[in-house]
Amino acid sequence: MTKKARKSEVQKTRSALGAFILAFWISSLLVFCFPALAATPLAADVSNYRIDIDSGFNGTRIFLFGARNDSGDIIVVVRGPAKDYIVRKKEQIAGIWVNRERMKFFNVPDFYAIATSKNLSEIDAPALFKQLGIGQATLLAPAVIKSQSSAAEFQDAFLRNQLSRRLYVPEPNKVDFMGEMLFKTVIEFPDDIPPGNYTAEIYLVSNNEIVGMQSTPIKVVKSGLDAFLYAYAHQYPAFYGISAIIIALGVGWFTGRAFERI
Repeated sequence: MTKKARKSEVQKTRSALGAFILAFWISSLLVFCFPALAATPLAADVSNYRIDIDSGFNGTRIFLFGARNDSGDIIVVVRGPAKDYIVRKKEQIAGIWVNRERMKFFNVPDFYAIATSKNLSEIDAPALFKQLGIGQATLLAPAVIKSQSSAAEFQDAFLRNQLSRRLYVPEPNKVDFMGEMLFKTVIEFPDDIPPGNYTAEIYLVSNNEIVGMQSTPIKVVKSGLDAFLYAYAHQYPAFYGISAIIIALGVGWFTGRAFERI
């Protein structure tokens, strides 16, 4: 990491941490000063509702914080925009690698991060987790199968790809408590996160039941030249392709002319 990148990362961390501390103490004052708010099982918020992606974006982090007014475990789930995926398995035939078997998964989040105050294995609520999509194992129910292989093989391949891109976390982050009520955690976003609408879901689980829940939207948007190119490519793909060809031909012609003069 260059000195400029390290300086940018430090400034970004200090800014996010300052916003987190301010919002955290505001939420604490609200809980203690307003009895109506204190009567709710769970009150939570995030340090930033919008992430802007430009050419200099190298990842960021968001702080989630809140207060519980009942006993129980805190589970935080941050999901990115949902997509359909087809996972294909290649086989070598006559020295050529070709796609043979495949499996399709519907409505899978492109980004998924989770944080817990206790290991999920210690919270015995598999039916509840499956219903709410808590835990990576609950996300990949095979929808269309054209394969003789097991579903687990394709699920593992998809998860390995998402983990290598840092779009999924290998292990849940830790939710830390300050006293019995106040809690906080941090969610890391890599530099290649897809734009779209994200949600931060905070659950309070007690006796294998949801006793409190709050969902907060987070927008991830491209800005600057990146935003223009992204919108142009997705809204006018044919014109974008033609423009790319024209620019490539122009650059090739200009380069050829420049070498002729040398």
